[in-house]
Amino acid sequence: MSPLFLTIAYYTKGTSYETLAQNLRNSCKSYDIPLVLKPIDDLGSWERNTHYKAEFVLECLNTYSQNLLYVDVDAVFRSYPILIDTLDCDIAYRTENFRWRSNEALSGTIYLNNNERVKTLVSQWIKLNVEVPASRYAPETWEQANLQRAVISDPQINYYNLPPEYTYIFDHTKKLYKDIKPVIEHFQESRNAHKNKR
Repeated sequence: MSPLFLTIAYYTKGTSYETLAQNLRNSCKSYDIPLVLKPIDDLGSWERNTHYKAEFVLECLNTYSQNLLYVDVDAVFRSYPILIDTLDCDIAYRTENFRWRSNEALSGTIYLNNNERVKTLVSQWIKLNVEVPASRYAPETWEQANLQRAVISDPQINYYNLPPEYTYIFDHTKKLYKDIKPVIEHFQESRNAHKNKR
């Protein structure tokens, strides 16, 4: 049975993310998960390259008819994401409470129902990214914070909090949830490559 979603990801050409993209591609092939992988030119900074995420998502919503599963390109699938085929919501991503920050939106894995409400939501996300330029030293300016603002401000949006297995950060999630196995594992390449971008 074919997945009921299309996985999408992007990376900046000529960076470490280009190499990591092959890992994502291989993991998708392992579980017969369709993948659209887009290389982009460097937009000038890590901040601009990460803020591009919202524009890429809207482009895909307008290009493809399927529901979408966005994943950061430094992630891999560890098993087939069964939950994604069953979701009945507009948007789903993980919101986590960390020791250093509570109620943090994790946008490394995002499910998006391909409907007009979600397109409007993503347009608002793009608008907030323009209004709040990102600084790597100010988490409140990051694209995931703007996504969270857009979701909270729209009472029509049906949001679902993904379980931690679906945005499993290789070190932090392992410490928070010792007994779970990742479905989609993230390796946080941004810690090593702020200057080389996504």
